[in-house]
Amino acid sequence: MKEKEKQHRGPAHAVKSNVYMMRLVWEADHGRVIISFLSTFIGYGFWVFDTVVFMRYLFGAEDLNRSFAEVAVFLALTVVAWMLSQFFSSWMMEWYHPLSDQKLIEKMNLRLFRKAANVELQCYEDEEYYSQYTKAASEAVKRCTGAVDESARFCASVLASTAVAVNLFTIQPLIGLAALVPMAVNVITGLVQGQAEYDRRMDYVPFERRQDYVNRTVYLQKYAKDMRLTDIFGVMTRTYDQAMEGHIGVTKRYWKRLAGFTVLRDSFVYPIFFEGIWLLGAYMAMVSHTMTVSDFVVVANSAVSSTGMLINLTGSLVTIFSNALYADNLHAFLDYQEKIPEDQPGLPAPAEVETLELHGVSFRYRPDAKEVLHQITLTLHAGEVVSLVGHNGSGKSTLVKLIMRLYDPTEGTILLNGVDIRRYNLREYRALIGSTFQDFQIFSMSVADNVLMGNEVEGDPQQAARRALEESGVYPVIEALPHGMDTTLTREFDDQGAMLSGGEEQKVAIARAFAKKSRILILDEPSSALDPVAEYHMYRNFLHLCRKGEKKISVFISHRLSSAAVADRVFLLQEGRVAEEGTHTELMKRKGAYADLFRKQAENYLVEVRGE
Repeated sequence: MKEKEKQHRGPAHAVKSNVYMMRLVWEADHGRVIISFLSTFIGYGFWVFDTVVFMRYLFGAEDLNRSFAEVAVFLALTVVAWMLSQFFSSWMMEWYHPLSDQKLIEKMNLRLFRKAANVELQCYEDEEYYSQYTKAASEAVKRCTGAVDESARFCASVLASTAVAVNLFTIQPLIGLAALVPMAVNVITGLVQGQAEYDRRMDYVPFERRQDYVNRTVYLQKYAKDMRLTDIFGVMTRTYDQAMEGHIGVTKRYWKRLAGFTVLRDSFVYPIFFEGIWLLGAYMAMVSHTMTVSDFVVVANSAVSSTGMLINLTGSLVTIFSNALYADNLHAFLDYQEKIPEDQPGLPAPAEVETLELHGVSFRYRPDAKEVLHQITLTLHAGEVVSLVGHNGSGKSTLVKLIMRLYDPTEGTILLNGVDIRRYNLREYRALIGSTFQDFQIFSMSVADNVLMGNEVEGDPQQAARRALEESGVYPVIEALPHGMDTTLTREFDDQGAMLSGGEEQKVAIARAFAKKSRILILDEPSSALDPVAEYHMYRNFLHLCRKGEKKISVFISHRLSSAAVADRVFLLQEGRVAEEGTHTELMKRKGAYADLFRKQAENYLVEVRGE
């Protein structure tokens, strides 16, 4: 980070960041903030009471003639007050805080979940945003409640230390003034040390990101096979070691600076000034006789107690600066302004779909990135099946993501029934689309839930799920499971969960498109894990689904050109452009790029059949 950016993130920034986190806790649970401050102030209040009131009552020179009964009553009341404070502390720690933590975990995580579900897909492909989200989600409650607790401790430390200094001033003004010196030095060193600690944490970030990535990857199931069949684990280990070396380098760069503050405070400020106060008090009590011995006892005890208060004050300052770094991630994540918010209002989606038009659509993932799609213009009509074909990287999947409005075009417009899709209510527009992706995911829930995915369906949900599974060709497998469609898939939470093959999982994913009441069907590489026979049946069922009942716009993407032969129209994409368009027969007659690709794939099939 640039030096001027670090300077900008000083004490004012730390205060602002911690206030932001406290506000989040306040919005989730007012009581947590109030109870935390009240508890901390009570604790420090008793600390001041023991240091000032208790000692002056027992040893103050003017009150040495009290009766034993008065002292006994005072001590009894002190014990009762102490017991009540301990009861309150126990209630807070053992009952209130655990319940409050659960409430905060629920409310703050739901807030994070809603935000994560509302941002556009592109955010998940941005490393910085993803890092902010994972850090925000992993420590939200801990850091926010920490901001409340440390802020309360800092405020209480300042007030308690001030009260002790004032007490010393009333006993002997010179000693009171002397006590203010270590307080001022402590606050200054705490601020400087907190800034240094913050700078160190900022310099740790790039190395921690690499370490976090390795930590996540090593434990994820989808990487397990590659980890065992290759030496990628060695590469990951080197990456982790390099990040650790960088981490150590930052530590070495800052340790002298940070250690210097600690030495200054613990080995110079406290001994010099506080022993100086004791020495001054002893001189006044024993030599000049300007202070009584009882007052000297109070002064000595106050000096010791204020030392502990000041140490806590410094610790709170350092933690407050450290929390500010986390608050930056949380603030950036929660306050991010979505470009395509999932809850975007707009026109109601049409009940029937007639046309879907793309006019001059171009797209690039980042302003400085290469253009993925260039000036795409085409019209899709209800009742027809369209095939998008082309080599990997030609822009097929990106094109359908634009149709789904997972992204917006960099240039051009997409119209549904003549209306720009950006004008529709986003959820209602997306509800028109039934889709299956080539990188589909199976969730650790029942088969039926994996098919229905929470979407509304016509008629009985269980029957709709069964029909969809039958149409995708996987129902016989599901029916044979211990609990049929109620069987949990994967063993993430259920040791008795079913583990399907890749092809069977893909058929479950395809069933999602069949189950949903949709007007636009999009299948992205739906047969990548299917054998030729299963692929044939899947396309047969898909065409039947597309052409029965209400007319739908149906789009499927495949690099297997044999599937394009059953489509009404074929679009061949090359380098982000529509290279050819027409029926399979028309394109074969043209003997262009499509015909050449088809023949090459057909030859490969023949080679496989002949065993050559």
